[in-house]
Amino acid sequence: MSRADRGSTVPLILGFFLVSLLMVAGAIAAGDAFVQQRGLQSACDGAAADAAGSAVDLDRGLGVGTGDALRFADVDSAVTAYLARDPARSAVRVSARLSPDRRTITLTCTDTAPIAFGSFFGKGAGIAQSATSSARAPLQ
Repeated sequence: MSRADRGSTVPLILGFFLVSLLMVAGAIAAGDAFVQQRGLQSACDGAAADAAGSAVDLDRGLGVGTGDALRFADVDSAVTAYLARDPARSAVRVSARLSPDRRTITLTCTDTAPIAFGSFFGKGAGIAQSATSSARAPLQ
């Protein structure tokens, strides 16, 4: 080994260390984003099920007169009440769509989720996430 070759492994080791550190940070950020997405999906599923179950007034009857099984006002208040139980989900934006028979509700929930090392990857404010869930009103 000549004198010119001495110390050339130190930059190589530092480079590998930085690359491995970047990979570990990326894996942690991806895992955090996955967990945040599952939490949003869970909240959306629960809100849809709660809205379909509690916003139904079967005495109005489906197809009898002008009554509907699900109404937007009922669904909106049920979803708002459900999401208010978890303060972490207060910023979730929800859009609802009723099926033509007005028995099935489809919710689309969107939120901006903060992730670990987000500012390091240029996502300091978080990443936008979306989840969709459907629930059918119970029949009696």
